[in-house]
Amino acid sequence: MLTVLMIVQGILSVLLIVLILLQKGKGANMGVSFGAGASDTLFGATGAMSFFAKVTWVLAFLFMINSVAISYYVYKNQTQSTIFSTTSPKAPK
Repeated sequence: MLTVLMIVQGILSVLLIVLILLQKGKGANMGVSFGAGASDTLFGATGAMSFFAKVTWVLAFLFMINSVAISYYVYKNQTQSTIFSTTSPKAPK
């Protein structure tokens, strides 16, 4: 089960990286916006989300849920050992 979760985590991370790199940055038109009156400025209104932005949000949500699932799975399957449950070697006589 952990192997499947780790493979899904790797696929989700690669897809997130690709989608983020494909998107146009918000400040991409800053040279045009100074003095040109462009409506898509760095601090201006953003408008509706693009398809890539929506898919990125969904993948980021799935990535976080998968991260929580991996940590929960590892936490539940670890051995419960403490410093008091281990036996210490006897001192030589």
